[in-house]
Amino acid sequence: MNSISPAAGEDVSTARAMPRFQRMAVLGLGLIGGSVLKAASGGGLNVVGYDPDPHTADIVADAGFETASSAAKAVQGADLVMLAMPLNGLEPALQEIAEHLDADAVLTDVGTLKTPTLNLVEKYIPNAHFVGGHPLAGTEESGFLAADPLLFRSAPWALTLAPHTELPRWLQLAELICDLGAKPVPTTVAAHDAAIARVIGLPHVMAEALALIGLRGGPLGLSLAAGSYMSGSRVARTRPDLVATWCDHNPSLVPALDEVIAQLTHAREELAAEGSILDLTTAGHDARINWENRQFEPVEVPAATADLIEHGRLGGWITAVVPGENGRITLLGMRPIS
Repeated sequence: MNSISPAAGEDVSTARAMPRFQRMAVLGLGLIGGSVLKAASGGGLNVVGYDPDPHTADIVADAGFETASSAAKAVQGADLVMLAMPLNGLEPALQEIAEHLDADAVLTDVGTLKTPTLNLVEKYIPNAHFVGGHPLAGTEESGFLAADPLLFRSAPWALTLAPHTELPRWLQLAELICDLGAKPVPTTVAAHDAAIARVIGLPHVMAEALALIGLRGGPLGLSLAAGSYMSGSRVARTRPDLVATWCDHNPSLVPALDEVIAQLTHAREELAAEGSILDLTTAGHDARINWENRQFEPVEVPAATADLIEHGRLGGWITAVVPGENGRITLLGMRPIS
């Protein structure tokens, strides 16, 4: 795996290849951070982890992974630093590492919301080479003991392109993510948060509501609960504080909820008037089946910010970052067939 860096004034498509990441620090060793630690260790990449919980740190060390006694010590000498703590732990972490982060290090994260993360990074480490990231590979489980080095296989991993994102750093990180088996999806911060409101925030809110409404059906209803109730409320098993960080401070969740409320209100009115919800069930069925049956085609994506953003907007992702002859970069990807 090679990393890409352009010379001054040089177009990124003809950039020179540089050595791969040498040392990675993962701050926060829960499900996602722990899975990154396990997946990235070995293969020439030196990985060190840090978690503020001493019990978790001991478990990680006992499992044979290198750990640091503080976030500041973890990032020293690292050319890639991954912030893998919940959003409410991000601010103190950034404050701690600000003076210890190597000037050339790439800083990334795995948080569900990109706008508040970007705002905090710009506040505390404004000169950081930051690329916001979000692997969509979580489960309802949490903690290092649930970590899995195969968690990211074929999973989407959003990588944002903000106005000050350095494309060479983005490509460098995308290449590593491909090596982890994931699918880097280029997107903007705003587009990411708007999409996440509908495919993560909204399902979690609805699962919590379903779990409550089912409970209010009494003991008989819960004894009769089967696949539909279990599937629909499954993610309500997720830690409540984590769900709140995924939903709070995302204004895009409000119109998404408005649309659901409108759909449910219409269904209620139909049923109250002894009508039918067949139109809703048909439309929902078709939407789900069409999503499952999407077909994709391989494409070559220009190594330019605008082209990458458009590729992601159309539902595409990157499969490989390939340095070719004369240092030319080839980006291979997949995209839904229209």
